[in-house]
This record gives sequence, structure tokens and C-alpha cells, in this order.
Amino acid sequence: MRKLNGFIYFCALVLICGTASAQIKIVIDNQVIPTEDIESIVILPNSNLISISTNVGYTVEATGVVAPPPPSSVSITGFSASASSITEGQNVTLSWSTQNASSCTASGGTGGWNTTSVGLPNGSKAVTIAAAGTYGFTLTCQDAAGGSAVRSTTVVAKAPASTQSCSTPPLSGNVMSWRNFWNLEFPKPGYDNVFATVPRTGYLALKFNTGNLVDDGKMSTIETTITDGVRKGTFSQCPGDFDAAPECSYVWGISGGIRWATNGRAGACQLKPNTDYYFNVTFTNGVDGNTSTCNTSRCVTTLQAVNR
Repeated sequence: MRKLNGFIYFCALVLICGTASAQIKIVIDNQVIPTEDIESIVILPNSNLISISTNVGYTVEATGVVAPPPPSSVSITGFSASASSITEGQNVTLSWSTQNASSCTASGGTGGWNTTSVGLPNGSKAVTIAAAGTYGFTLTCQDAAGGSAVRSTTVVAKAPASTQSCSTPPLSGNVMSWRNFWNLEFPKPGYDNVFATVPRTGYLALKFNTGNLVDDGKMSTIETTITDGVRKGTFSQCPGDFDAAPECSYVWGISGGIRWATNGRAGACQLKPNTDYYFNVTFTNGVDGNTSTCNTSRCVTTLQAVNR
């Protein structure tokens, strides 16, 4: 308290604290005391007594409550995409949930995400990813005290698998899935030999998809004691297609193979990602069934798969 004109006046005291630095406003007898006039402020422990000394000749003692700046309370409790990997041109839905957020801002990404008006406390937004690539979507939220929280999620958009228009092959044949033949998904097995029956005047084709594989391997056929004929094989996007590039075809007498690659290995038959292919094998020249080198009723060869 302070003494004025022989009277004791109780003083009104107001303390206002900010989050970046303490800002104090003192009002005495409805007059604001400039900050530069304050020499010291003492808060007595275990009490609510506050003593303020000024450089203009008086001291104020008052009862008040001094509270520390409130901690940041904003949080982003969830921020995710409906899919982490899609095909370019498809939609993905971004969903979020927050606590104690006064506002949120969307940034990064694509498809107009950075102009999204973020609803609170929860919401979602569907965006179209038009081009292949990797996109990082970010959500930044603030609370009334100036605190902030940030979360991000990533979506990969892939180019669509190429589609191949296949004409009717000149030979008739049988088509099997790679998995049904090997009991494993491509490119497995790492190394294995399996007997395969090939139509005498036609072909056998094993269908597989390269997916996201980055690897290389080799396919061969091995002569058996049952059938000793010459075989022709190819990797192609069409079943029964034996008109392939030299690096994607081979004619076997006894040994040899076709090296394939999705990792750019030099000299190999280059296979594109996320694309359907066929390994074709025949005892003919690939065009005319009358050229078959199989002279038995059942034409058998051993298929050998080597991954690395």
C-alpha cells in the first residue's frame, strides 16, 4: 500500500503475462504506471503478496494471483491419408482430428490441398493426384496462447501400368499363372527346376506381374530324357508372342537362358514395373505348329527359374 495526503489508499493491481515474455501492466488509482518506472517486483513465496517498488518514490503492496503463461495445449491427434500408394489420376482422402486448436493451415501436397479451409476439430478432404510422384501433405495448427503443432503424411502416386493390346497368336496354347506353376509369386523361386508339359504344336505361357520389384534373374528350359527337341522362349506382354527383341528371346538346344531385369541390368530383357508379362515356351518356331521338334505324344521340358 502507499500513503497519499495523510490517507491510506488500497491500490488496484493488474498483472498480465504473455507467452513470449512477461508483460506487466500496473494500474494505481486508475493510473497506469509506465514500465520504465518500475524498479522491482517481488512475489513473496507461499503467499499472494506482491511488492512493487518504483523509481518515483512509492512502493505498492497488494494481494493478487500470479499465474505462469499457460503451456501450449494444441495437438493434432490424427492426420492420415486413405491410401499411402495410388495410381496417378486417382483420389485420396486426407482426414484429421485436433484438440484445443483455434486454427489450422494446410500446406504442401498437391490437388489444391494447400488452399483447403481446415475445419475444426475434425474433418476430411478428398484431393486428386494428377501426376506420378511422392507428395508430402502437412497440417499445422495453433491454439489461442500461440502454441502450435505440426503433422505430415506422405502419398506416393504411380504411373498406371501399361496396357498391351494383344492380337490372337498364330499358335494355340495354354496359359498358367506364375504362382500356380511355381507355387510362389514372381520372381521367386530363388532357384528351382519344375517339369512342364508344352503342347506339341503350340505353347505354354506363364503370366506374372512385375509389381514394384527391383531385381534381375534368368529363365531357362532344360532338355529332358522324355523330349529332346529344340525349344524357343520369350518374355513378352502377350501370350504366345515369340516375336520378341533378341535380349528377350532364346532358342535352346541344351542350355542357356534369358536374363530379365527390372533394375536396369545391362544386356538383360528390360521389364517395366507394375506390368503384366508372359514367359512363353514352345517346341515350334513360334509361328507354325508344323515345325515342332517334339516327336513324342507328351512334350516335356524342365523350366528353371533363377532369381539372382
